[in-house]
Amino acid sequence: MHIDQTNEELATVIALLNVSQAVIDDSIELATYPAIVDNPLYTRAIITLAQALYYDRNLTNGQPKGVLLMLDHLDAICLAKGAG
Repeated sequence: MHIDQTNEELATVIALLNVSQAVIDDSIELATYPAIVDNPLYTRAIITLAQALYYDRNLTNGQPKGVLLMLDHLDAICLAKGAG
């Protein structure tokens, strides 16, 4: 993202990252497999959702399809690890 390097923009981005992490955490079986946070896909899902929220705070068209795809993969990993 090409944004101004101001304290206000930094605070906005941090807040959006925190919200995105909460959404991602609630969307997968994080409690079943907490080590998923080390998976690069987990971080990418958070960043992608935060970027979508930055440009469309209401997510007018819902979560981006890429985020939904990443959530499906992360959830499958968590469920497989939890079942093992």
